[in-house]
Amino acid sequence: MTRVALVSGFVLAITFASAGADDKPLPAGSGRVAAKEYVEVDEKGVANARFRLRVREATPNILEIRGINGWVAFTSYDEGQKEYRGFFEWQQMGALGNPGGKWADLYQVRLVRQANGELLMTGKSKNNDFVIRAKEYGPTP
Repeated sequence: MTRVALVSGFVLAITFASAGADDKPLPAGSGRVAAKEYVEVDEKGVANARFRLRVREATPNILEIRGINGWVAFTSYDEGQKEYRGFFEWQQMGALGNPGGKWADLYQVRLVRQANGELLMTGKSKNNDFVIRAKEYGPTP
């Protein structure tokens, strides 16, 4: 199921998996994620430049990941699994609170750099799941 919300002038679409659905195995991570700007892509790899995220290295093993539309995640690197794990939450947006109300949950997240260089971040809270796919943002050669 896909939910859409208007957040500070941006439309946000996140696909939520149903609880108990047959989950496909998650791909293995292929190493560390570079600190740079990424653009979210759909399942077919089509980019939507309005949905960007920035990855910043807080320490050599901890990343801060921020969505342009108000969410933040902190993850730490697991060398054995070649992936990052951490937490995701929406920031408070003044009197507006968090988008969608129920997305105010704290999510446990997994972030992997796939073999093709794209990022895959999955998250799960008490009530919801999400998937964000992203590739490096910038001019195409």
